[in-house]
Amino acid sequence: MGNLSGRTRFIATAIAVLALCVAGLVYAAWTTTGGGSGYAKATTAQALTTTDVSASTTASLYPGADGNVLIKINNPNPYPVQVTDVTGNGTITADSGHSTCGSDAGHPTGVTFTNQTGLTLNVPASGNTQTTLSSAAHMSNASDDSCQGATFTVPVSLSGHSS
Repeated sequence: MGNLSGRTRFIATAIAVLALCVAGLVYAAWTTTGGGSGYAKATTAQALTTTDVSASTTASLYPGADGNVLIKINNPNPYPVQVTDVTGNGTITADSGHSTCGSDAGHPTGVTFTNQTGLTLNVPASGNTQTTLSSAAHMSNASDDSCQGATFTVPVSLSGHSS
């Protein structure tokens, strides 16, 4: 039995030495910390544009009256945009089938655009939206007879912000 006891002590000692070696290996593992920089880059806003919707426009103008302006706004940006202002930006012209209308001072179109401010026109990311600007155009009594049936192109500037 004394032999068994020595053998047990030897095994116990071997287990203890092995445990100390494993603990030493774990304790010897290196630790580290560090720092540096990460980077992010902002995209550059692309200009909003409009699409020709003249074929969808309905007749609502006549001398002395206000009429609607149909507009389709394209947003090429990867984020939604809210258009807040649509302002006139140039000479209003008649379609090519009505070339006399607005051709000179003797044949005025008589059409003006009323700037639209404080709007909330939401245009989705990489998408478009179409809307009617109610009573945004006006045709004066000075409009020439050659303008009857004309579709008018109203140049505009668009202002807004990401939403």
